Amino acid sequence: MSMHTEGIHLRGVGAVTAAGWSGADLLRAAREGSPLPVTSCARPEDERPWPCSVRLVPPPPPEKAARHPRLRRASAITRYSVAAALEALADAGHDPASPPKGLGILFVMMNGCVNYTGRFYQEVLLNPAQASPLIFPETVFNAPASHIASFLGIDGAVSTVVGGPNSITEALDMAALWIRTGVVEECLLIAAEECDWLSAEALTYYHPKLVATEGAGALLLSAKAGGPQVRKVVGPLCYTSWDERASLLPQLAAQTSARVSRDAVLVDDCCGIARIDRAETAAWSGGNWSAVRSPKAVLGESMGAGAALQMVLGVLEARETRQPVVVSMPGANTAAYACVIEP
Repeated sequence: MSMHTEGIHLRGVGAVTAAGWSGADLLRAAREGSPLPVTSCARPEDERPWPCSVRLVPPPPPEKAARHPRLRRASAITRYSVAAALEALADAGHDPASPPKGLGILFVMMNGCVNYTGRFYQEVLLNPAQASPLIFPETVFNAPASHIASFLGIDGAVSTVVGGPNSITEALDMAALWIRTGVVEECLLIAAEECDWLSAEALTYYHPKLVATEGAGALLLSAKAGGPQVRKVVGPLCYTSWDERASLLPQLAAQTSARVSRDAVLVDDCCGIARIDRAETAAWSGGNWSAVRSPKAVLGESMGAGAALQMVLGVLEARETRQPVVVSMPGANTAAYACVIEP
């Protein structure tokens, strides 16, 4: 696939994760490499006969608690995204209280506003006549993007992409196209998820040791010089089964590694479970990596936010090490991607 990212700079990044409310917290946790503590995920009004663990975002420090009428009833996914977006703007040198003109937003998610959705449908089941109309608007996929646009006073295009764990790549291409065609001057690319018992429990059906987590990653894209660049995106390499995925990953690694002419950092998608990681680990094992970061093994499975957090980590590593960073995003549903971030 021909991507439009050449010449587009990643001028600012931000993150909210189980490690804390900043990109620096994500970088520190990924470099330490130790899985974060887990807590038990409760199932409402019921008990399950197997353990189900999660890693939740800690309470925000006072300076991260944004205030706005739109945020009074906003879901966790919105609060995480606002904090990550504000950090990305500040990181790029903008005043978060006065965002630049021509700023757009592309929001990426997989599950979406699951907590309010569960609450609303629970009310419908218990008593349809008294189900709160105030809750329903918070259940739609575009709610977080709408809240963030209002909070920041965005005057550019705003849209939401619903897809798989690595759909950040499609949004990255769309944002770059928006910038190149003058739809926006700069674009905030945000991916986020919030934990709920249903998605956390569903993960255990794939493997009992999979741990759900939550958070948000934000990247500010611009054609203006300054900041690392995504030099090459490889993919999509499409598959319809886990076996087919495994057979494609060596091709993904070979095509991506061919674009790297010196030592590089690898940010992979490994979760720390050998059965799940085996194909990806084998595919990238031939590379000359100065370091390998596995944020998912530290944080857990954040579904639609996972690849965005890998990208944020890749930008931070590229800045600090002054080395290229290869980001492996093999996905779990339909297609595999990888990219090279140059400092």
